[in-house]
Amino acid sequence: MKGRNIWKNISELDDYFITYLLYKEGKSIESIAIIRKMSKSEVEKDIIKSKIFFSKDAKKDDELIKIISLSKKERIAYLNNMTKDEKNKLSDEIYKRYIKFKNQEDRMILIWLIGELDEDRFLPFLRMELRSKNVNYRRLSCSALGKMNRKETKDWLETALRDENPQVRQYATKALSGIGDEYTIKLLEKIAIVDEKEYVKRGAKKSIEEIKNRLKIGVNN
Repeated sequence: MKGRNIWKNISELDDYFITYLLYKEGKSIESIAIIRKMSKSEVEKDIIKSKIFFSKDAKKDDELIKIISLSKKERIAYLNNMTKDEKNKLSDEIYKRYIKFKNQEDRMILIWLIGELDEDRFLPFLRMELRSKNVNYRRLSCSALGKMNRKETKDWLETALRDENPQVRQYATKALSGIGDEYTIKLLEKIAIVDEKEYVKRGAKKSIEEIKNRLKIGVNN
């Protein structure tokens, strides 16, 4: 599967590898389904089959690819069964290889994994994705930052409150509930009044209450 001339040998490839080649080039599952005249579920099956093949075929078992190939439910169970040392190794792999993953679905899973692994060294990746043109990267980065709850990311999330996409704004409001302060409350109060989406307004109101309760507890302690 390596090399620039792989398409010249397309007649020698198994059918599911052709799907995988398009995937590796960065095409979305929706685009591949149109190109190959397949359903999205068939495309996903081809991609998973290819990933499993390469994971088994590799000289060294590629745990990161294996995890990416799992469903979300399976990934959660897999992570829950990992030891601390195994998670540290997984974190090392993500840190070394993150930029190399160009496919949207893979990158989205990696952002989710970063939130679950909760390590400071991944913060620059999330900050980078908050500036991405890809709305899913921005949305999931807000979610990951919400799980990590780092006070130094408050300004990043407050900037995300002005994102053009309502889902990103929604995830940013939720993420700020754990690290927001009085200034954050003022920003959220404005969103709760003027935002065009009701679900964003509701999220802002909920975060305001959570921040107020947290700050009150902090004062009492």
